[in-house]
Amino acid sequence: MTLRRPETLTGAVARHISDAIVRGDYPPGSNLPEVAIARDLETSRGTVREALRTLAAGGLVEIIPHRGVFVSQLSVRATWEITSLRAILEPYGARLALEAAGDGTVLLGEVEEAFATLKVAVKSGDPVVVADADVGFHRAVFARCDHQMLRTRLDALQILSRRLVLVGEIYASDGPAVVRQHAPIVAAVRARRPDELENAIRSHVIEAGQILMSQMAERQPARSRRSKVEPFRPGSWPSAATPTDVAPIIGTPDR
Repeated sequence: MTLRRPETLTGAVARHISDAIVRGDYPPGSNLPEVAIARDLETSRGTVREALRTLAAGGLVEIIPHRGVFVSQLSVRATWEITSLRAILEPYGARLALEAAGDGTVLLGEVEEAFATLKVAVKSGDPVVVADADVGFHRAVFARCDHQMLRTRLDALQILSRRLVLVGEIYASDGPAVVRQHAPIVAAVRARRPDELENAIRSHVIEAGQILMSQMAERQPARSRRSKVEPFRPGSWPSAATPTDVAPIIGTPDR
């Protein structure tokens, strides 16, 4: 039996701010004033400051010396960095989880339950419900990786990815495609094939990343499009068994 440590006050504040950012209460680029947040949450500025540092380490906020703390911008560059890092780490986490599962059925049961939840969410047509179900599905696949540092990083990336998905409205119109894109991951878990699972997750994450980058490029401010700065062009995606070549993304300059 493993004891669960109670959440610290700093952790609770960080989670509260993180949830508010993901909900859109604090739009990208908005300021996060320590004093106001501390007053609203009836806690100290020091606790809020430490919570914001935690969120900064995960990429959700940006601390700019002498200016303050701001919600990270959702840019083409940020989208590529988030999804390319997921494409490296998430397949490995899933592989570890599958190998640790052995001949047991617990992992498969959790993944299939999360997949069923995703199917129901898609039918609801609610983008927030779908985004939550998507995060839940991916977490179910890697949660049992038994690698705490990796799990912590993947959880942080899921929070960032959820923001991208909601802003980009990637799941807004084609529900059946969402189910279809996740099905190979379930099949690989069911067949207990680690290589196949890694490839399925990597392909899915890269495909979603491409779509999000294209959508993010269209949402860049007009002033950025007129900038003389060279457009951001992504580096190579993580290699190995992606089903299609990655189409070039014509990005726009980041701020």
